[in-house]
Amino acid sequence: MSANGAKTAHTSASTLNPEFTRLYDIKEAKFILNLIVDRAGGFAPPGASKELTNPRDRQLFHHLRAQCDLILIGAETARIEPYRDHKQQVAVMTRTGILPDDFYTGITPWIFTDSISLAHVKNCVDDRAEIFLLDSLSDLFGLTVSQGIHTVLCEGGGDLALQLASADLLDLIFLTRLPHHSESVSLDVALLTRGVPLLSEITEERATYQRHERILE
Repeated sequence: MSANGAKTAHTSASTLNPEFTRLYDIKEAKFILNLIVDRAGGFAPPGASKELTNPRDRQLFHHLRAQCDLILIGAETARIEPYRDHKQQVAVMTRTGILPDDFYTGITPWIFTDSISLAHVKNCVDDRAEIFLLDSLSDLFGLTVSQGIHTVLCEGGGDLALQLASADLLDLIFLTRLPHHSESVSLDVALLTRGVPLLSEITEERATYQRHERILE
């Protein structure tokens, strides 16, 4: 369901076979992470995602987006990755508010920042975004619920992913694991997935697509 109360269609940009559709069904998850890593846990830093991605991963990327109400990213990702003209609600966690002008060309973005940074962020953003005060990640659940957001998809970067994991917010983690080594920054996958165990996976053309899911008691 979207922020305005309309139901979000759970369909992908292109047809997935039933096996992948089941693997990438978010069900009732609240906070979802999608990340692509190499065999050593290297992940693509902002601006370098094409180094690791493949056609199947891009298809799954859009399939996940179609199921979520809010896309959550870090400031560096917002500055470097192509989020211009976005058609879904995007929120950026930033303490500076320094974002490229073309980031504001899509739906009015949301900015999450803390009280210490609020005045500076307001000055940088002006009236081009809606700003929300977020002093602690533990408040993120309540903030999104208050805005009618039921599903949040984190698309990066790695620092933000680890922050969400440390705050014990992630319900679902989708990892595309590639067999080669890249020049990407290394990420502690065990730390990232702690408390969100591997549930199932599919291997296709030497890439493994994993579903890590929190087990609710």
